[in-house]
Amino acid sequence: MKRIFIAGDAYSRHFFELPLDQDEELSLRPSIAVANYHVARFALIMRDDGLRGLGILPGDALLISDFSAEPIHNRPVLVRQEGQFLVRIAADVNPVECLFTTTRAEDEPLLLPSENIRITGVVSGIVSLTGNDIGQ
Repeated sequence: MKRIFIAGDAYSRHFFELPLDQDEELSLRPSIAVANYHVARFALIMRDDGLRGLGILPGDALLISDFSAEPIHNRPVLVRQEGQFLVRIAADVNPVECLFTTTRAEDEPLLLPSENIRITGVVSGIVSLTGNDIGQ
């Protein structure tokens, strides 16, 4: 087992702040134990139910890996826009614009110009901290 630091809370419905600039600050945060095969850089705690259709519930820890090491199409990703972050499903990513969705029918898809965003990570695993068995 190894420890992954929890960087903060994650949301799919609105952008949120995340203090990822200082590694030493991250090492002072709480951590969770995960299997050694996980390559996550950090974890985020999901705080809304926008990804419930993927089995991700509020309170679950999202293991965030480098996006270049994982495929992102139709997977939950961590998106940065103007210093704010969002966790959504990468429905379509291309050089012109990117479409991000949730699994909730009432949430509008988010279409953003590619030049204004950066995909900073991909959800590579989920750890249930609520006692729910997610099967990942």
